[in-house]
Amino acid sequence: MAAVRARRQSRGGKEPPRRYVPPPPTRGVPRLAAIKMNGAFAGVDAPKVTKRGLGGVLASAVLLCGTAMAGATWIGGSLFDAREAFALGGDALATQAGFAVRDIKVDGVAGARAEEIREMVMPPQRGSLLSAEPEDVKARVESLDWVESAHVRRLWPSTVQIEVARRRAVARWQENGAVTLIDVAGERVMAERAADRRDLPLVVGRGAGPASADVLRALEEAPELRRRTRALVRIADRRWNIELKTGIAIALPEHGADAAIAQLETLQAEYALLDRPLSRIDLRAQGRIAVSVHPQLAGGVYDWARGA
Repeated sequence: MAAVRARRQSRGGKEPPRRYVPPPPTRGVPRLAAIKMNGAFAGVDAPKVTKRGLGGVLASAVLLCGTAMAGATWIGGSLFDAREAFALGGDALATQAGFAVRDIKVDGVAGARAEEIREMVMPPQRGSLLSAEPEDVKARVESLDWVESAHVRRLWPSTVQIEVARRRAVARWQENGAVTLIDVAGERVMAERAADRRDLPLVVGRGAGPASADVLRALEEAPELRRRTRALVRIADRRWNIELKTGIAIALPEHGADAAIAQLETLQAEYALLDRPLSRIDLRAQGRIAVSVHPQLAGGVYDWARGA
């Protein structure tokens, strides 16, 4: 073979051309496309990944993240501010689209109280109905100390309707010489003056207001006893005495005062116990009732309205 190759080179001085060898078939790629691909990348070496190149890629990624965070900081100092800016933009678009809040209807109160609620409906710098989320508006309105509950609805395209229930004062709390109104939960009601509600019973004692919630709720379920009650007196910061307008003092137990009040309401309905000429009713012993007769017996049914 070497001799034959030497003779051929001596004859022409050139090596004969090499035969064409087709590229190996590529799975899933047509043969013509594979030939073109191999021809296009012929003589091109595969890219080499070096430590220096990888470091440059990582540096670029860090720079990109830093730029994004710097942009958020420029908007307002944090990513939260970036979201706020996006929300403001959405609110402006909704307003321009015809969903601006044009009417806020308040039911249940009027005058200055209604205006106070209207001022709390929309968040700062917002004007569209889209931003008047019912749950958020409800939370803001119910944060007012004189509001018991609120129901909020959006009436598209431009109205917010709010139904408000005011906290109802059920007693006056006297502490350190000052008298304020409290609701059934024992919390102060600042929307009214105590001097204007002398018809309400008095709660007496240090810290008695917040502690009176259970007794006040029990009295709400006992209308006959409630309308006769003049004062609730806190005893040793443990239990309660009820003083009636007739002068009768009712000693409630430390535990189970609500059950004792319900029992008294039943006794009044069946035996008119509270209309009798009594000076004291003691309910502190479970299952027993001790009564003291009024020193001045008038005979017959006791007139609690006149106190005689």
